Amino acid sequence: MNDNSTQDFPEGVAFLEVSARHQDRCALQSRDQIRRLTESTRQTYENLGTLLSLLDRMASCFWGCHGKEHVIEDLVGRAVGASGAALRLIEFGHYDEALALTRGIAEIGNLMWLFYIKPDELRPWVDLPEKERRARYCPPSVRKAIEAAGSVVPHDQSDYAWLCEVAVHPTPNVRPQAHNRHGIPTLGGVYQEHGQIECLARLAWGLASVGGPAAKMALIERSRAEAIVEASIQVVQALPESEDKVEIGRSSEDILEKTKWLDRVLRKKNEAS
Repeated sequence: MNDNSTQDFPEGVAFLEVSARHQDRCALQSRDQIRRLTESTRQTYENLGTLLSLLDRMASCFWGCHGKEHVIEDLVGRAVGASGAALRLIEFGHYDEALALTRGIAEIGNLMWLFYIKPDELRPWVDLPEKERRARYCPPSVRKAIEAAGSVVPHDQSDYAWLCEVAVHPTPNVRPQAHNRHGIPTLGGVYQEHGQIECLARLAWGLASVGGPAAKMALIERSRAEAIVEASIQVVQALPESEDKVEIGRSSEDILEKTKWLDRVLRKKNEAS
């Protein structure tokens, strides 16, 4: 064991500045590595930027305000803000924290899908007292309602549980930022390729699951809605793959299957509308 007790270690503002410099160096490495990774990873990153741009404009009424309730726009705005923050955390090497934000986006994705397939659920979600709303629309209840409607759940129980265990809930097996083949924990500010790919893949699916149905429900021009739906599909169609099937292969394959389903359903409803 190395004894560093006699060495000076920064504290106070000096420690915060050192941490920020580590994050900045990691961010530079992360951006550089994006250009060196697979074409699918680079395309996912590019497509995320396009989808975020479109959803940012939708949430902020950039194309004009309809003057009515902004329930859908506000939910999209929450997802956009969380996605932008998650991308920065991925660059900084804070992969667990990025996944924690992705869990929140996944909740919005499931809720948005429920409103899309069962429009009569939106009004109660808005109007019910808080206690009743929390019981009726908590994450497990939303998943069960989607299943009862005969639909695929965008973020099923196993995916949601994984995000909770890895990034949110304290457990005896917590190993912070251990997104590498050897399971070595870090405290952020250290680039890990597996962490970058895993987080981008899960964030991509999370945001697409919000954007696709939201675009179909929002009061915007049809051409704008179609552009968002198409961008959502393109994001997940380009999801990165890895030779490490244990760490990210299963989630990527599952997401790709759900992408085919999302494509079929949204295009079918688009033709009917």
